[in-house]
Amino acid sequence: MGFRWTSPLAQVIAVGFICFCCPGMFNALNSLGGGGQLDSKVGQNANVALYTCFAIFGLLAGAIHNKLGPKWTIFIGCATYVLYAGSLLCYNHTQNGAFTIAAGGILGVGAGLLWTAQGAIMMAYPREHDKGKFIGYFWAIFNAGAVLGSVIAFAINYNVTEAKSLGDPTYIVFISLMAVGTLIALSLCPPTAVSHSNGDKIQIQPFPTWSGEVIAVMKLFLDWRMLVLIPMFLSSNWFYSYQFSTVNGAYFSTRTQSLNNIFTGSPRLVVLGPLPVFSITRVSTARPVPSGV
Repeated sequence: MGFRWTSPLAQVIAVGFICFCCPGMFNALNSLGGGGQLDSKVGQNANVALYTCFAIFGLLAGAIHNKLGPKWTIFIGCATYVLYAGSLLCYNHTQNGAFTIAAGGILGVGAGLLWTAQGAIMMAYPREHDKGKFIGYFWAIFNAGAVLGSVIAFAINYNVTEAKSLGDPTYIVFISLMAVGTLIALSLCPPTAVSHSNGDKIQIQPFPTWSGEVIAVMKLFLDWRMLVLIPMFLSSNWFYSYQFSTVNGAYFSTRTQSLNNIFTGSPRLVVLGPLPVFSITRVSTARPVPSGV
């Protein structure tokens, strides 16, 4: 049938490029030790606000997504990335740390919305035997954003051989790319318009009430299968603050910080692309489950 914007693959790839531009560029920026600031204290405080709000709204965002739909949920989430990067540019001129910390908290809310909508799309849109392949496409595109962002920072700051705060041009490029991702979000189709190549619509589960959604999420923490995964959740992100702020931000110049991040992110493109295609597709084939938003 050729390319269709309403196909599940096209929508997943679009979400991949949205995350390429927004969370991908954020990862590149945040890995430069305190958001690219020489004094990492403000950036670290902003991260505390960010991940606190992220943890809270990650539990609540499902109900919001069910009411707004993926397009507006992702659009709102992406806009907060632009605000956060803009607050760091503002800090270069005003030293207004309160604005940056507040922007970090708002970004935590937006990140909860964005990643909840992304997860719903990844689980609902592909057929069972395509889920591993689609997830592989998404993660390869998304992680390419962090690598490209590091390449951009390295190129702009190539002659900066000491530890300094990022200049305005670097922040402006990141803000522009995040704005592009935010605009791409407006092109996403509603779930009711997405269909497979044979014309079948994707399966959409009935939306629960707001209270029912929150209660269902809380009940997950009574499931032992959820509880045993918590150590894995913690270990997957625990080291970032040490790696990026304590090591990368404190011991390397602005140029080499970016170079380190290129070498950190590039292997993910090799591993995260093909691995989910193999492992998740095998699981999906062996144990099919109903999909839904």
